[in-house]
Amino acid sequence: MATLRREDASATLVNLSLLLYMIWLLLPAVQTTLRAVTGVATVGLFGAGALLDAGARKAHLVWLVPRVLLCVLLPLALFFLLERGGGNLPAYLVQQGMFWFPLLWSAYARKRGDARCYRLVAPLLLTLLTITTLTTLGWLIQGLLRGGRVYAYARSLGSGAEGNEAYLKELMGRNIGGYDFIYASVLLLPVVFYMAAQASGMRRAGFASLYVLQLCMIGLSQYTYAILMAVALTVVMLLGALLRLVFRRLATGTSMLWSLLFIAGLWLFRMPLLAWASQTMAAIGFANAHYSLEQLRNLLSGGAVDAGSRLATYTLPLSGIAASPLFGSMLGGQTYLGMHSDLLDLLSGLGLIGTAAFALAAWFIGRGAAKGARRLQAAPYLVLQGITLLACLTLGTVFYSREISLVICLTYALFLQKTNPTPMQPLSVANK
Repeated sequence: MATLRREDASATLVNLSLLLYMIWLLLPAVQTTLRAVTGVATVGLFGAGALLDAGARKAHLVWLVPRVLLCVLLPLALFFLLERGGGNLPAYLVQQGMFWFPLLWSAYARKRGDARCYRLVAPLLLTLLTITTLTTLGWLIQGLLRGGRVYAYARSLGSGAEGNEAYLKELMGRNIGGYDFIYASVLLLPVVFYMAAQASGMRRAGFASLYVLQLCMIGLSQYTYAILMAVALTVVMLLGALLRLVFRRLATGTSMLWSLLFIAGLWLFRMPLLAWASQTMAAIGFANAHYSLEQLRNLLSGGAVDAGSRLATYTLPLSGIAASPLFGSMLGGQTYLGMHSDLLDLLSGLGLIGTAAFALAAWFIGRGAAKGARRLQAAPYLVLQGITLLACLTLGTVFYSREISLVICLTYALFLQKTNPTPMQPLSVANK
């Protein structure tokens, strides 16, 4: 009886840790009010629940300890070798602890195989995403209706430029999502599309409405790469659905592959398409998007890009990769970091060998969390999400974005929770 009570308390703490973390992270108004210490406390709840469970299941403790150590070692590698964290190691370790937490939680919950860990996670996730999408979109529309210039914005805990802290706090107080939330929404588009396609009646209308709201928010945010990714994802999924409607026996994955080939074919018309998109952005007053598209046109046409453009920052790590492709600057020498592409900086700072080791360590933390995903009906949409994540890693900074980590991990956790493997038994039961 005591063991059962301890297991129930452990599962409740593990579940509560994620629920509170989601509320704190996905509602900026809560985050700015309760501050980072609340996020840390939610991770602490998970630790308490896992240790309480480990008291009865020593196998869980053996499983957990090396993964926790890697959650510390990987941020240290990013801090010292890739110069992440702005020179503030304690704050960066806290931020990174919360970044890796969803991956650790997902792997642990799946290994444990206890349905109580997942209680209310799915409905709460959908509710929080909808609330912040609506408040963010409402703010963007409000700015548009005022007649002022609609501008791109960024909001991430502790990253406000000097003199802008009060304004960023005001935006968070109004529950406005920023860079991290926008790109997390882009990565959720395949999942929301799939849910809308599988549902019927009011549920389908609800998911379809959320998809449209997310598209509008992404478009008005003026994050150029986010807009391009969202458009590409929507075209691929809609064209795939159309192909399956015409060719009834066509599999979902095959239809999407044909759609991706269509997107690749548009490369032949890249210059007129970019010119049209740039002119459209200029006509509606989206100056930032217009500027980014013009820089991209210059690059693709062989012209020079502005030194302050993000495209220019990609050339620096490419130089580092060319200088030392295997080990990067790990063994000493000059570092070539652009600070705007996690993947390129990893390859430049750690080389192919170091990047492979980093990826292997990240895989080990989440090992088992995605087991069985290939057999899911949603598998083609998850592959599409993975391709988009790779694009985000190449074109932006993901390791600062806790929202991205959360939505990716929970996508797999919620899809796979009903296919959990046989949970590990307490040693006292296993030895009988």
